[in-house]
Amino acid sequence: MASPPRRKPAASLSVFINCPFDDDYRPILRAIVFTVVVSGYHPRCALDSTDGAEIRIAKIASLIGDCDWGVHDLSRVEVVDGVPRFNMPMELGLHLGARLLGEPRHRRKRALILDAQPHRYDRALSDISGQDVETHGGNPEAAIRCVRNWLSEHRRYNQPPLPGAAAVQADYRTFTAELGALLAPRRLDPDDLTHSDYLFAVRDWIATRAEPA
Repeated sequence: MASPPRRKPAASLSVFINCPFDDDYRPILRAIVFTVVVSGYHPRCALDSTDGAEIRIAKIASLIGDCDWGVHDLSRVEVVDGVPRFNMPMELGLHLGARLLGEPRHRRKRALILDAQPHRYDRALSDISGQDVETHGGNPEAAIRCVRNWLSEHRRYNQPPLPGAAAVQADYRTFTAELGALLAPRRLDPDDLTHSDYLFAVRDWIATRAEPA
């Protein structure tokens, strides 16, 4: 019997992550994903699934449509081989366009815009100069603080705040230290994980900590 289709998480708890996926950026991506999951939300990004038949821009637009939240890191808008990288600004534009021009349900979308250094984005994307942009300096723990604070600030009025940034950073350090032992029984290498492998590891670690001693 075929498995039932996987149910999408609620848009109100879904966070679209728009960032580079190369090896150099991976420590920040993993820190962001950990923070989103440990805060009770569902990270979504282009790495969720691979289908060579999909049109990439349609996939990105669908993901943005499925999420009320979006983290957009512009720190890698840079010139590579003489050509600027504009994927991240384009996806931010889709998010802002959905909020400004989309159906009523899209107007509740919230965005966290990140960059490596203050006002660096002004030189490449001056149209967002009037918006708040947080900086992480290329530091995963600083990225954790940015994401945690943003998610906590926008919780509903009757919800308690999330654990503090220092607590989430400490949890992330513990998770990273324990990751190898956690994955060993499954014969997985912590340095060679797919995105879905990593998501499973984060959720498994959280579930393990929640179990009574």
